[in-house]
Amino acid sequence: MFTSRIFITFGFFGALFFIQEIVFNQIHFLIGGFSIFLAVTMTWVAMESRNGALISGFIAGFFLDLSPNIDSPFGQWTLVLTVMAYLVSVNREGLGDLASRPLTLSLIVAAAVTITLIAYLIASAILGEQLISFFPALQELTGNFIWTLMLAPLYMPITNKFHQFTLSSRDI
Repeated sequence: MFTSRIFITFGFFGALFFIQEIVFNQIHFLIGGFSIFLAVTMTWVAMESRNGALISGFIAGFFLDLSPNIDSPFGQWTLVLTVMAYLVSVNREGLGDLASRPLTLSLIVAAAVTITLIAYLIASAILGEQLISFFPALQELTGNFIWTLMLAPLYMPITNKFHQFTLSSRDI
């Protein structure tokens, strides 16, 4: 990933973070919540090379650490999203071009978001934070999975177009 793409990615995730905080945190979704930030981040990571995915995961995690709604140690989201970005990018390489298979991409993104939230809960438990009980957590995870799948036709094409726009002639 070139330096110019890092700045564009930083701006993209910054704008996305503000949309998440201003709009989507105010909407009460049925069953569980929905994080457009995590969904678009995992979509972006699935389209990146391994190095680009790591950098994108780090930038996205940094923005989530800045969220005033999350009471966690600074750097926890950065760690979780960097690790998940690596796992998604490594496993994506075996699946080939996901832009031509939107259903597969939707399932991978929904699973990646759910596994990211589970990894965050595990990291929170390891760090000794107060967690919610099992069934409300399961309801949130299930709801987030369902909403990520249902809204995929809305955010995936936009993310794909913007990702293609940021690629230089050397990246294509």
